[in-house]
Parts: sequence; C-alpha cells; structure tokens
Amino acid sequence: MSFRLTRQSKVLKPSEYKSIFNNGKMTRGKYWQVMSIKTDDSRAKLGLAISKKVHRLAVERNRFKRLARETFRLNQAQLNNWEFVVMAKHAKPASNAAIAEDLLSLFNQVVAK
Repeated sequence: MSFRLTRQSKVLKPSEYKSIFNNGKMTRGKYWQVMSIKTDDSRAKLGLAISKKVHRLAVERNRFKRLARETFRLNQAQLNNWEFVVMAKHAKPASNAAIAEDLLSLFNQVVAK
C-alpha cells in the first residue's frame, strides 16, 4: 500500500460533498467534526471543510488542513470503504500531536461502528 495521497483518495466534486453531508453520520471530538459514509469503493476518501468562521487566519486553517491530510495519509490503509469530510471546531490552542490524535480517534470510532 502506497502512503501517497492521490487524487482518487480525495473528495473533489460538489456532488460527493453533498452526498456525504446529506447521508453521512456526524462524529464529534474536541478539535474536529467528521461526517462519514460507507461506500462500495475499496479506497478511503478525504474531503476538507475548514471554515473562516471557525479559524479566521489562513495560517490556522492551513495548519488544520495539513494535519488532517497527514493523519489521513498515514492511516488510509485502515480506513477502507469510508468517505470522510473533516471540519475543524472552535477550540483552545493545542499541539499538533494532540490535534492529530483527536482526528485519528474519530476515524477509529467511525471504522469500529
């Protein structure tokens, strides 16, 4: 299994986002909200929705996007058949490790169900 984050492992089309938002299940953590839906595809997919209302500065939004992509990239082998849309929540500043760990725990909760 390659650890690359390819185009096929990203949610890109508005119709894909709409499908996940309409039919997906919400899971909430301390720093993240994750909408997820199980699919017939053998590959996990990641979509990002980091709002300006949540994180005003582009630096903060980019940090959350970077952490989400990296956490997904390293763990996509265990996340087969799932599509995720990851959204950041308002939270106090924290270390990158704590933020990534929170997202990984949400991914694991979804897959365990």
